[in-house]
Order: sequence, then structure tokens, then C-alpha cells
Amino acid sequence: MLSFFSKPSVLFVSAATVIIVFTIVITAVVQSENETSFSQISTVGPVWPSSAWICTSDAEFMVHAALIAYDEPNGLTISIQSRGSQPDFELFPLELESFSVGAKSDDIITITKSGNISGYITLQTVSGATASCVASTI
Repeated sequence: MLSFFSKPSVLFVSAATVIIVFTIVITAVVQSENETSFSQISTVGPVWPSSAWICTSDAEFMVHAALIAYDEPNGLTISIQSRGSQPDFELFPLELESFSVGAKSDDIITITKSGNISGYITLQTVSGATASCVASTI
């Protein structure tokens, strides 16, 4: 008279238990591996005290920018030391524009402006890395 548990429900519970245990074990293994997350962030702006920003890190990094041009003519050049330069391009006046670029460790990203441009530049890299974005008069 133990019909409370039918064969299909016992199989279902057993299968579900195996899947849950398997998921917990896989999650524990994945989390114990040495991860590198992009968690260190440094932001500069909105006033640019010079015509350029030079950003670098001793680990892989990304630079994100949100910029606005206040008048014409204006221009922006993005240079990655190991890759070369993006030709001068013009921002639309009074419209917020953004971009992101990345580089390998010990590379240098230089963002040079001409005209009246302002905004924020954010460098993002892994925890524990030494990174900086500094103003320059190139």
C-alpha cells in the first residue's frame, strides 16, 4: 500500500536530484578557476585641460568615451600605439556621441581633440592592474 510514490515520480525526483547536484558541482568548479573580470574603472572629465588624453594599463583594457562638441570645426583622432590611428573625424555639434576601443596590456591609447570638445573618458581594466589616463599636450 505504498502507492504514494509512483515509479514515474521517483524517476523524476531522482533525475532532478542528479541534475541539481551536477549543476552545483560544475558551478563550484567554474567559480574556483582564476577569473579576470573587468572591474577596475577610472573616469576623467568633463573638462579637458589639454588637447589629448593618454591611457594605458599593464593588463588588457578598454577606453569608453562619451563626448560632445560645442561648435565647428572640431575633430577627434584615436590612436592605438600597436595598431595606428583612426583618421580625424568630426563630431556633430551639441550631440552626445560615444565610442569604445580596447588594447592589449602595455599598449597606449591616445585620444586627441581639436575644437571645443568635452566629455568623459573611462578606462576599464582588470582588478589589480596599474592603469592611468593622463592629460597631455602632445
